[in-house]
Amino acid sequence: MQTDLQALREEVSALKDVVHLLVRVKGERLTTTQVEERIGRTRQTIMKMVRHGDFPEPCTDGRWLLSDILEYESAKKH
Repeated sequence: MQTDLQALREEVSALKDVVHLLVRVKGERLTTTQVEERIGRTRQTIMKMVRHGDFPEPCTDGRWLLSDILEYESAKKH
């Protein structure tokens, strides 16, 4: 049972890596509103986190790369 669980965890981890790669290649971007909804924080809090280095910076167009947000979310879970 433990071996099956470990194998499943490894597959999920591999799938996450593939999703991150695909998102990075595609370069999909999120608006501030989409980021707010995704992480459950207000715009003001997000910008404060950016200033303190606790959250990825937006691109020059004011949008965030989805890949950066996924990496942030993944790091917060571990």
